[in-house]
Amino acid sequence: MKWISYSFLIAFFSSCTAVKVSVPQQFSSSATRLPIKGLNGWMVNQKLSFAQYQTSAIKRGWDFSSSVQYTRFGMRPEDFLLRVINIGTDRQLLAQHNKFQYTLSDGNNITEIYATEKFNEKDLVYKTDHALLGNVSATQRYEYAFTAAIVPVSAQTPEPWSLVMTHKYDSKKDTIRGLFYQPHIEEEGYATNGKEKIIIKPLRLQDVTTKSGKQTKVLGGPMLTGYELKWDDGLVAIIDIMDNSLWLYNDLEASDKLVLSSIASAILLKRMQDVEKDRDNVARSF
Repeated sequence: MKWISYSFLIAFFSSCTAVKVSVPQQFSSSATRLPIKGLNGWMVNQKLSFAQYQTSAIKRGWDFSSSVQYTRFGMRPEDFLLRVINIGTDRQLLAQHNKFQYTLSDGNNITEIYATEKFNEKDLVYKTDHALLGNVSATQRYEYAFTAAIVPVSAQTPEPWSLVMTHKYDSKKDTIRGLFYQPHIEEEGYATNGKEKIIIKPLRLQDVTTKSGKQTKVLGGPMLTGYELKWDDGLVAIIDIMDNSLWLYNDLEASDKLVLSSIASAILLKRMQDVEKDRDNVARSF
């Protein structure tokens, strides 16, 4: 797995201007930015608040993680070649999942949110007896899924919403290599009540400006800065994970804003945001 040290990234970004999510001027002029409190700091009885929105205490279930490594027996020519040069191969399976639930109120109406987050990865581990090389892992496949049920609580009992976000990688489909190569990732995000659909698209930063005014590429590949939410092809919200805030389009019904706020709060509370980079932290935790 490739990764860049946290201290090295801090040094890199400290030499750049403030990293911000890209908010279109036309949208920002007709939307309101809502800073979200409660995402950092003490997590016991964690609550979020932004504008008139307030969550109950976030109830999290037990985080489950597992790691299984076993010897791989192969009959391919490359397997025999590795054995000749004294390199063994193992398979490693990593898994992690957790869940949480809470309610969100706008002062008049309430939604109940039930969320589940799952991550599975399959690696090929090359074992050497070399003191400097040690073991080297190559990712073969991983899958990440975040789902949430958003249930409005009212006398009319409107349809519940389902939130789905997936992120998949398969080395067999990842055939292009190069100096600035980026892994071939399949990802999808949406929320639906069976009649309407809200598309959730990740926003990634590829270039930053240094304090001297020079444009440079983000080290380690594009960095996730947030998500944009489109309803009927119209931009209605932007989630900024860099400064923990939500931009909401002004010309919306209160019930629609509550649904969008429920979606945004659930996304901000999930453990893994930038899956491609966060998965390295998952692997190192085992």
